[in-house]
Amino acid sequence: MTAFAPTRRAALAALLAAPALVPARAQGWAPSQPVRVIIPFTPGGTMDPVVRIVQNLLTQSLGQPVVIEHRPGGATVIGTQEVARSAPDGHTMIMIANSFAANVTLRPSMPYKPLTDFAPLVMATVVPHVLVVHPSVARNFDGFLEAGRKPGPGLAFGSYGIGTSNHLGGEQFREAARLNATHVPYNGAPQAMTDLIGNRLQFMFANLPDVIQPAQLGQMRAVAISAEARVKELPDVPTMAELGFPLVLSDSWFGLILRADVPAPARARLETAWIEALNRPEVKGRLEELGFTVLARPGAQFGEEILRYTKTYAEVVRANGIKVE
Repeated sequence: MTAFAPTRRAALAALLAAPALVPARAQGWAPSQPVRVIIPFTPGGTMDPVVRIVQNLLTQSLGQPVVIEHRPGGATVIGTQEVARSAPDGHTMIMIANSFAANVTLRPSMPYKPLTDFAPLVMATVVPHVLVVHPSVARNFDGFLEAGRKPGPGLAFGSYGIGTSNHLGGEQFREAARLNATHVPYNGAPQAMTDLIGNRLQFMFANLPDVIQPAQLGQMRAVAISAEARVKELPDVPTMAELGFPLVLSDSWFGLILRADVPAPARARLETAWIEALNRPEVKGRLEELGFTVLARPGAQFGEEILRYTKTYAEVVRANGIKVE
C-alpha cells in the first residue's frame, strides 16, 4: 500500500472531526516550532489566498505560527524537494496542484518519488474549468461538436502551457469527442484568453473566474463546465457529465501533502486543523468570492483523487506523445 492509499477508517475519522477549533495540545500532538507551508510558485499567485485566508485560524488551532514560504522553480520540483529534505516531524508541508499528478509521467527523473515519499493531508479547493468557444464557432455544445468534427484544417485550442491541467484536459476531451483540433500552448492565461477573444483560438478550457465577464459580454460562449454540478455563476451551462463526458478531468485543484513518514498523530492533527479552518463559514464565503469551490476533503480522499488524476494524465501524456523541456 502506498502513501496515497490510506484506509477508509482514517477517512471516516477525519470526516467526523468536530468543527470547533481545539488547541493541538488538547489532542495529543502539538508543534514545537513554527509550521511551514511551502508554496512552489512566486508570491501573488492563485495559491496564496487559499493559505492566507486560513493562516490565522491555523495558528490559533495549532498554537504555533503558521508561516508561508515561496519556493518557486523547476515546475514545482524545487519546493517539493524542500519538503522531501525536511525533518519528518509535521512542521513542513507543501501546497500542490494538478501539476503534482502530471509530473509523475512528464518528469520521471525528479529527485523524489511523488507517490511514496509523500502523504496526502487535505484536498483544499478546486476551480472548475469552463469549455469556452469563440462565438463564430457555435452557439451551444452540440454546435461546437459539429464544428469540431468537420474535415479540413480543424480548430485551434489553447492552454496555459504544455502539461498544464487545461492542456491535458483539452487533449483528453479532444480525443473523447473525436475533434479535429490542434493544441496551441501559451505561457499563462492572459494571452490565451486574448487570442480566444480575437478568434486566433477557437476553444479552450479556462478557469471559471476568468470567463464570467467575457462570456457575459458575448466575447466568448461558455458551452460546458468540468465540475460535479452546475455553478451559480453560469447556471445555464451544463456539466461535462450531463453532456456525456463524465471522465474528462479539467480543473485546477489545490491541496496539502507532507512527508510520508510524519507520525500519524501529527498528520491527524494537521488534517483536522485544516479541515476545520476551511469549513468555517467566513472562510468558505471569502474563498467562494474569489472563485474557489471549497472541498476540505481529508487525506484519504485526497490520495484517491491524486491517484485518479495521475492515472488519467499518464494515459493522456502517452497517447499524445506530450513532452516538456
